Amino acid sequence: MGFHPGSDVVAVQRAPKRGPARSLWRIFVETLRGLMTTGARVIEGPVTIQYPEEKVPVYPRFRGRHKLHRFEDTGLEKCVGCSLCAAACPADCIRVVAAENTPEHRVSAGERYAAVYEINLSRCIFCGYCEVACPFDAITMGHDYELSAYERSDLIFTKEMLLAEPIERAPLRREGE
Repeated sequence: MGFHPGSDVVAVQRAPKRGPARSLWRIFVETLRGLMTTGARVIEGPVTIQYPEEKVPVYPRFRGRHKLHRFEDTGLEKCVGCSLCAAACPADCIRVVAAENTPEHRVSAGERYAAVYEINLSRCIFCGYCEVACPFDAITMGHDYELSAYERSDLIFTKEMLLAEPIERAPLRREGE
């Protein structure tokens, strides 16, 4: 302790901190300064969401459940069985077996069609490469994220399951959210 003449204040001198406590304190202070200078956003309103009743809004570019498409006017499948989606898949979870179209049995607009189209969602990493690789926009990824199952075999989506209209469960976020 020290006494300053002409003052009623007693100054306490502390030894400078050394070691990891000093560096942690410095990191904490620098982080706070950074947050203050960047204009940290304050979260307003309730943060807790009652999950089964309220769904978390997803962004418009969210990649969820896969969907195979048909042409609206003819009803033919867009997939021609080219297997580019399977080749682009880094997780190797897509299986495509192509077959030839015949005049009496026409499934797609091309020469071939996908007789077997399966996606193993237990292996899928939802990267969207299949969507990008498809030259006919036959496969897209929707906004459905509730894909749980008790058995692994239930996560293998067949062509019929992928062509079926998925149930829209997840709301989309609005601009600015």
